[in-house]
Amino acid sequence: MKKQTILVTGSKGMIGSHLVKSLLDEKYDVVGLDRRNDKICSSNYYFHEVDLADKESIKRIIANYQVDRIIHLAALAHATDGKEYSWLDYYHLNVKCAKNLFEAVGKRPVLFISTIDVFGFTNGVVNAQTELHPVSNYGKSKMMAEVECKKLAHYSIFRFSPIYTDKIKRDIQKRYYLKYPNIAYQIGKGTEYEILNINGAVAAMIGWCSEEAKNDIKIIKDPENMKTSLYISAEKAEGRARMVLRFPRWMMNCVYAVLKRLMGDNKYTYLLNKAVHPLRSE
Repeated sequence: MKKQTILVTGSKGMIGSHLVKSLLDEKYDVVGLDRRNDKICSSNYYFHEVDLADKESIKRIIANYQVDRIIHLAALAHATDGKEYSWLDYYHLNVKCAKNLFEAVGKRPVLFISTIDVFGFTNGVVNAQTELHPVSNYGKSKMMAEVECKKLAHYSIFRFSPIYTDKIKRDIQKRYYLKYPNIAYQIGKGTEYEILNINGAVAAMIGWCSEEAKNDIKIIKDPENMKTSLYISAEKAEGRARMVLRFPRWMMNCVYAVLKRLMGDNKYTYLLNKAVHPLRSE
């Protein structure tokens, strides 16, 4: 029996490139969409350099390849390398382009990759039904795209924890570095964070391709939490984290409480919230 044809947006990105390779290994036909050219060579991989704002092109591609399912990864994430993005940038790429794609797919099942940033401030255990209060533009735009996704006939939403690979760890390094690679920090005896290895992320998406569409939401994370104390020890052993600043947990709780009272909910108190009250999910 011939396996399905899967369309992957953001196929050239860190997650997308790993996903495409694994889908091809599993003998799926794959259609990749990205704004950058892709050099993957395979007889059952079909790449198109396309802007997701172009709804008609998306419709033609879906029809031409008889696409069975869609995995929507393409997004503008957190700013890197000093770049700054406006709310309009996030809205266009993460909401408007997502809506274009969703309107083009018809009744085909869609897997939308979202983020735990949609939760915003947390102090307790969250689940798929927890009310959302995102703070960052990234989190807000992803929440709005989730709303659009839920209008589809068949959908799943995966809220990914911070992703890392063996080589790329910038999203988790924020949890124990003030300035990479020299100045690390530790709160109390160390903090535990929910994170997600790229292999676990890909396995979850591959698994979805053979499941019935359930119109569900899942939080995707590693089986075990990251312990910052262990990561810092490993970094020191490799010649990094030359300075480790250690803050008593009681002190950080007091600092957070004072700043929250003075400044309210903003991106700075949100970052401190993530350090003092790391997200915990069911």
